Amino acid sequence: MSPRKRISSRTSTSLKHSFSVRRARPADREAILDMSKHIWGGHDYMPLVWDRWLVEKKGALLTVTVDGRPVGTSKVSLLAPGEVWLEGLRLHPDYHGLGLSKRIHRATFREAAKLNPRTVRYSTWIGNEASRRIAEKNDFWQIARTGWMWGKIGKLSPVKGRRAADDDLDTVVRFVHGSSCYEATNGVAGVGWTFPELTRRRIRHLLSLGRIVVFPRRGAFRAVAMFDIGKIDDDVCLGFVDGPDEDITVLAKDILRIAADTGRDEASAMLPMGRIADLVHAAGFDEWQPIRAVVYELGARGFSDKDEAFEDVLSRTVRSNESDVLDLLADLLMERAPVALAKENVRDFITRNFIPDTDRQLVGSIEGFFLALRTDTLRSVLRGTIEHFHTRHGLAGDALSATHKLVSVKHRGRRLATVRARAASLHLTLGPGFGPCFPPDLRVRASETRFHEKTFDRASGRYESMTLVLTEKSHIKGAAKAIDIIMKSADTRR
Repeated sequence: MSPRKRISSRTSTSLKHSFSVRRARPADREAILDMSKHIWGGHDYMPLVWDRWLVEKKGALLTVTVDGRPVGTSKVSLLAPGEVWLEGLRLHPDYHGLGLSKRIHRATFREAAKLNPRTVRYSTWIGNEASRRIAEKNDFWQIARTGWMWGKIGKLSPVKGRRAADDDLDTVVRFVHGSSCYEATNGVAGVGWTFPELTRRRIRHLLSLGRIVVFPRRGAFRAVAMFDIGKIDDDVCLGFVDGPDEDITVLAKDILRIAADTGRDEASAMLPMGRIADLVHAAGFDEWQPIRAVVYELGARGFSDKDEAFEDVLSRTVRSNESDVLDLLADLLMERAPVALAKENVRDFITRNFIPDTDRQLVGSIEGFFLALRTDTLRSVLRGTIEHFHTRHGLAGDALSATHKLVSVKHRGRRLATVRARAASLHLTLGPGFGPCFPPDLRVRASETRFHEKTFDRASGRYESMTLVLTEKSHIKGAAKAIDIIMKSADTRR
């Protein structure tokens, strides 16, 4: 049977069933725990948490049913006011491909919205393609990559650090919020597969429980470690540690000692990959190689522009700094390559594989228009004008289209500019649609400047649209000045 026929068969099968997502019930328990036997090779943690999740007051435990039979779950948890955590998304393997994950996801978001969320996050194993696709399709962005490690308790020396005291709180908060570990995880710390924020409130809570250790014991401390008790398997989990290399090693061993003092025979750590994870692994958390986890957060941090997508802003930024990006990446690859390489070869490899070769795209996209121009002067003016859109503002690729008579430039889904060919000139029209920005006394290099009277804004005394008639190479600077004016208006309007 062809793939197309298999998809059609599954789709038609799905239409014969009744699907629903509702709040979980005690009667769902047997079916859900039976389902978990078929997930993660029978090592799913669902049997350890189902009963507790079912009775939790904050958040919601959901069940997805097919013809009334429970076949999946999802959990919405509230870690702190406004801090929503998604977990426990499960679906019976027999029901993959029927669109049920989308139904669970929509229902989960409805429940999350009821909690007045400030943030919504979840984590997953780096190899869980289905879970990561959900993130990528629903505006979640990765904020941290971590490694989960375990250490067996062996012969250990006494704890060398000390438990932080109440009067250490301010110093600990400053240390944590200024640390490389905090920066690497964007301010969250792992406790198993849960990553709460390291807010002052949470740090104070951990301190009150005696779960913050500082080193050295006397005087000003240079290093801090924080641990918590996992809610799934009750393990001691090191979620934050930072300081000089040798001090991190001391504190990692201290956490193993503390776990031993509680009667446990092992401890875990969930830490950012790189220097910190390597040091902790070498200090005794070496039972397993780190199991990599990624943390996702809804929405891109620091980004609030509703008119232009986050991806488009970054794409423009890459394009407008393409030469610098190429050089930096080429230098890095050449430094780490096992043999000597020629830089231009490396740059060529990068533009073939990693980032767009915008110069090549620009020339190709306007080739017909370019060749139709009658003089080399007009071709130079066209090339200079189009390259300014690219090198200064990153507008290229899908933002630019051309025919033999017209070049069109779009920004935020609207036409920003057009370039039309005349017998002995180019007509560059900018706007309208990006706000009144051109003052009537504007002076730019051009054969002629035409303000569009219908776009005059009395309140500001400016025009939304104008046309420049370009005939000489010196007019490229005039075009660039006008382009910068409208782009500044576009990028400041929200």
